[in-house]
Amino acid sequence: MTARTADEVGVSHPRIAARKVWTAFVGPSGWRAVAWPSVFAVVAIGLLVYDHLQQRITQLVFWLCVALIACVFAWLVETTRRQSRTLAAQHRRALRDAVTGLPNRATLLTDLDAAVAEQHRRSMLVVFELEGLQASYDALGKAAGDRLVSRIANRLSDLVTPLEGAAYRIDPIRFAVLVPADGRTSGEILLAASSSLQDEEGSDQLIGRSYGEVTIPDEADGSELALQVAGQRVAANKQRQQRSARRQAHAVLMAVLDARRPELRSHLRTVAYRSISLSRRLGMDLDAIDDIFLAAELQDVGLLAVPESILEKETPLTAGEADQIRKHPEAGERIIASAPGLASVATLVRATSERYDGRGYPDGLVGEDIPLGARIIAVCVAFAAMTSHRPYQPARNEAEVVAELEQCAGTQFDPVVVAALIAELAEESAELADVAPAQASVELVPPQPAQGTVGVFSP
Repeated sequence: MTARTADEVGVSHPRIAARKVWTAFVGPSGWRAVAWPSVFAVVAIGLLVYDHLQQRITQLVFWLCVALIACVFAWLVETTRRQSRTLAAQHRRALRDAVTGLPNRATLLTDLDAAVAEQHRRSMLVVFELEGLQASYDALGKAAGDRLVSRIANRLSDLVTPLEGAAYRIDPIRFAVLVPADGRTSGEILLAASSSLQDEEGSDQLIGRSYGEVTIPDEADGSELALQVAGQRVAANKQRQQRSARRQAHAVLMAVLDARRPELRSHLRTVAYRSISLSRRLGMDLDAIDDIFLAAELQDVGLLAVPESILEKETPLTAGEADQIRKHPEAGERIIASAPGLASVATLVRATSERYDGRGYPDGLVGEDIPLGARIIAVCVAFAAMTSHRPYQPARNEAEVVAELEQCAGTQFDPVVVAALIAELAEESAELADVAPAQASVELVPPQPAQGTVGVFSP
């Protein structure tokens, strides 16, 4: 069955058609708000003028004209009343958040201007950012997510009201409170506001939170400046929390790996510090270098998913056992990605076994499709492995390792990273060569031991 047009619906439903006609000709919007009153007024005035000039209009017509003019005034009064009510409702909606009913950013700016103007009275603005709110909406649905936000808003408002303060929702993920600060410590205000972001049992919501506070007018002499300073402190607080969480997660994972494979600790630390040095040489920023350092130390976390019998096996591995070991980068990614703040590190760990020519695993990435951090780690792992003693091979000298890396540049390794490592090794060798003669000259005149002690250089 095809959909009917609006005209067909109007024909088959007289009531709907009549409503449409009324709206079109008498509705209180646009030009229709003044069209009919204007027609009535013109007709009434025309009749009165005609009567004045010709004096032929009866008393009935005269009073009808007066009634028409009265209707015009009544219509205009009613139209004005409706428009005033509509504008008032729009104004209220413009100053309130639609979900929570709290005052919004526009209201907060007005209240901040008032607080700044009261130079004799101090106030504190605290801005909270709810982290993971979108994930809660995705998990719960919009209706349940709105109810969660409304509960938080109600508790926030209830807790700051005794402090003579007000709560606001300034954007979808940020709330704010403005509280008089005279006679109160910042800790008291923060504690009262933060406690609203906990559930009824007192445990934290499944939503993280960062905050930033600013004292008015001491730290900000304008509403926009106050919000800007608070926002900057929210971002700084959030960054500190993320770094702290990253370090804690990294420490836990390293402790677990060290308990299972203690022999890897020294090797991983060597790779990590060499990776930092190469990253700096290649001009990477501090955040990227931090990711590379953590990935270099956590690159073998995936081995925790490999049975000990395979890792300790002295005979050749079967195809299935080798395949399990080859899957350790994917396992490492899953383990690391589950820790807070380590998603970017997990991405690097997954790619550390890729080859520049695309023959690596697990994804067969080619060239610059491999993250630069993973390419750096791969070169550093190879250098550390070849220059250290292993049960299956003795340590090789630096010249042999450099030759091997040069041979594999462009196939297994990134040529740019290999060149950076070779340049760094050359600089280290030059520095050692400069230091050696100075040390030799010092050793020619050994220090004399103090009375009653045994000298280090005594025969």
